[in-house]
Amino acid sequence: MSKPARAAIVPVFAAFAAFAVVSAGTGRALHRALALRAAWPPELDTLVVPRAALLRLLSLGHSEMASDLVAARANVYFGTQIASRGEHRMLAAALTTAVDLDPHFHRLYGRGAAMLVYTGQAFTVDALERANTLLERGERVFPGDWELPFQRGFNLMFELPKLAGEDDPRVAEWRQRGVEALREAATLDGAPAWLPNLAARMLTKEGGQELAIHHLEQAYAVTSNEEMRTEIARQLTALRGARAASELRAGAAELARAIAERYPYAPEAFSVAAGPRAGRAVDLDALLRRPSRTSVTSDEQPGVTP
Repeated sequence: MSKPARAAIVPVFAAFAAFAVVSAGTGRALHRALALRAAWPPELDTLVVPRAALLRLLSLGHSEMASDLVAARANVYFGTQIASRGEHRMLAAALTTAVDLDPHFHRLYGRGAAMLVYTGQAFTVDALERANTLLERGERVFPGDWELPFQRGFNLMFELPKLAGEDDPRVAEWRQRGVEALREAATLDGAPAWLPNLAARMLTKEGGQELAIHHLEQAYAVTSNEEMRTEIARQLTALRGARAASELRAGAAELARAIAERYPYAPEAFSVAAGPRAGRAVDLDALLRRPSRTSVTSDEQPGVTP
């Protein structure tokens, strides 16, 4: 091979050698990246949200649009994690970012709080407290919305004590704050007619069951996720069944008491049909105990002079 030919081949070999080195380096880098990625939480594939300040800058003044995009992404993430039975580590941060970008995103406060709690996993104190933080923020922006303090009051009165246990020192404070939240909700325009009466009875066992049922009905109406609706419907069925059983037991006890006070020696149907015993017009026992006057003296006879 001539000297000029060898000189022409050298750059080609050099290019191939450089390509091989770059390919090997790229392969090693890819392998390393995949190994690092395997150790990350799977939800990072679906929900990586920059800080609100950066998104506000990138949106060029259209922060409401950026909030809509983040909320839509959070909805997709929430549904994906529900379907895969995964955890929702990034959900609270995404919801906070969305309301940072648009504090007047009204629907996101109630729906976001429900999403934080009804994840398809067991309820946790941390999840409920994150939901309450979001609800409190919504209450400050929308002070006339009764549903936000109602949902927060339910979490404080019903869910948190049940999870933490009655011996937890935080229970007393939770219940006090829950009472205040529910009473506040009862005073706002648009509150349903049953809420003031419930607020007066909510410290009783029956009031707690009724509160739980009404809250779950509200949560069912708020969410559009079918998995969440199925879970809420299951809990509603259980609570309604428990309340029906309690009402049946109370009714049976009331019937037994009525029979004992009316006609315990007669069939039960007779007591129901006859109703309560009527008071006697004449107390014969009192008449029999009264002293009788067997004779009349001359002093008492009219027209007779002693």
